[in-house]
Order: sequence, then C-alpha cells, then structure tokens
Amino acid sequence: MMQVKLLSLSCLSLFLFLVNEVAFGEAIRVGIPGLSAEFVPVWAARDKGLLKKYNLHAEIIPMQGGTQLVQAMIGGSLDFAVMGGAYLTGAVKGADLVMVATHMDKFPYSLIVKPAIKRAEDLKGTKLAISRFGSSSDAGLRVSLQRSGINPDKDVTILQVGGQTERYAALKAGVVDGTVVIPPLSGPAQRAGFNELFNMTKLGIPYPQEGVVASRQYIAKRRDTLLRFLKGFVEAVRDLKADKEFAIAVLAKHLRMDPKKDREALEDSFQEVVIEQMLKIPNPNLEGVKMGIELLGKERPAKTSGDPKDYVDTTLMAELEKSGFLRSVYK
Repeated sequence: MMQVKLLSLSCLSLFLFLVNEVAFGEAIRVGIPGLSAEFVPVWAARDKGLLKKYNLHAEIIPMQGGTQLVQAMIGGSLDFAVMGGAYLTGAVKGADLVMVATHMDKFPYSLIVKPAIKRAEDLKGTKLAISRFGSSSDAGLRVSLQRSGINPDKDVTILQVGGQTERYAALKAGVVDGTVVIPPLSGPAQRAGFNELFNMTKLGIPYPQEGVVASRQYIAKRRDTLLRFLKGFVEAVRDLKADKEFAIAVLAKHLRMDPKKDREALEDSFQEVVIEQMLKIPNPNLEGVKMGIELLGKERPAKTSGDPKDYVDTTLMAELEKSGFLRSVYK
C-alpha cells in the first residue's frame, strides 16, 4: 500500500511539473550583477514575451556585482548569468565558465568625481568606488587610471561599495571622492555638479563588458535552453533599438525611475547604451577577452591558459548564424 501511495505521489509530481512546463515554459534562473541599463535586453525579452515565445519562464535575479554571480553559478543556484569580465576572475582559477555571447564589448563607464578634482593628478590620495574587486567596474577603473599615469594600487584607494546606485550615493554623501557609473546616472551626476574625469567609452578599450555566461556543463546538458534564450535576447536587442519608447518604458520600470521626471536620464541611457554600445549580433569578442585576462595580472595563476579561446564558446552563436536565425531577425 505504501509503495502504491509513493508511486501515486511521484506520478502527481510529474504531472504537475509537466503542466507547469506547458503553462509557463521551462523555468530558468538568470543572474545579473545589479540594476543597470546594460541589462535591459534581459528585462525586455521577458516583459515582451520573447522568452515565453521560446517556451522559457525566466526569473531574473539581481546581485551585488559579478563576483557574487560567479559564486552563485559555481554553487548551482543560477542557471547562467548576463554579466561582464568578472567571470574571468573565476574562470582563470578553474571555474567551469565561458562567455557564449557578448552584447557590449567595450568599457561604458564614466569616472565621476568631486568638483574639486579637475585633472588625473588630482586623484592621488583619493578614495574611488567600484562594485567588487575583479568586476568590470574594477577593471575599467584600473585600466583608465593606468593610461592616465595613476597607479591604482599606490596612488588611490579603491573601495568595494556595490551597485552604481550605492556608489553614487556614497559619492554624494562624501564617503568616496569618485566612482564609475554609466547612464542613467552619468548624466544626472554631471548636472548635479560632479565632474566627468574620464569617459571610457571614448577610449574604445575592448573588453567583455556584458554578455551571457554559462558553465560548460550547463551548455552540454541544456544547450537547447541556452539557444532559445539567445534567440529571445537577440530579438529583444532588435526591438529596443527600433522602438525608443518601448526601450525607455522598460528602463524606467526596472531602474525604478519616473518616465516623465527622469526622461532626460532615460534618453541618455537609450542613446548611449542601447543605440551606441549595444551590439546587434552579440558574438563573443576574443580581443576583449584577451584584454580581460591581461588586466587580471597577478590574479591569474601562472599555469593558467592565457588564450582567450579557452574562455569563450562561440559555437552557440555560430549555430544561430548557420541556421539562418540571425539573418531572419534583421531581414
């Protein structure tokens, strides 16, 4: 009798699972390192039903920086993530992670500083905020300082503060002297009287700023799931670029901004991130990954591969290209 009851419960569980799959789609947990305009394709893909179109039901989970995402993927609490070069910090130390698509391949940050700081030389002795050590904000800040003759390890103090909202709050409160931000905060920060000391976008430094990162094990087991996610993601980028009002509505909703009061900042985000920096076809950028590996410096174990090909998987985007899907999106 007990065996019959257990069998009945197992059948019921399987039935409910299948019903849920049919009604809502395959459940996936996708991590992002915070609330920023860089992640608008993920929100747009879900909000517009593009993921549902490909039988996916996505839970989008914001965390405090890419370092936490790496730990979450290693621990199995996330299926995959949309994130930047912070994945390399874990990958060079043995984490089974690769970037399968890259929708932003250059640093997008501005270094915003107190009004009294006018030149790079004025940064000496200051405190500058990033999200987490090893993150994209950390890498972008360090390479910009180095190119301006400032030693990031000796001339300044770099502090881990969290997402850009927290970093900007720390700057306004006087806790730090500067921080790296992207739209929608870079514009309002300047209008509030802070100085933009560096605009990293204009430097054009290649870097895997944002893309889709997964483990090789996940790719092997659920390749079709990832391919369907990439289809919805690519279509979302297309729709965001084509429809300004849709893009601004999605940005306002998820960045918790007022579509009317914050219109100028939202338009900054649309123009500078969606139009100017977001790639239509998010192929992994090997040159950017190479830069990311080089920036790790001493953090990369000596015996670890320095070949960027070991940290990307180009086969998924290649499959979408070969199938004709990418051509159909922009026909």
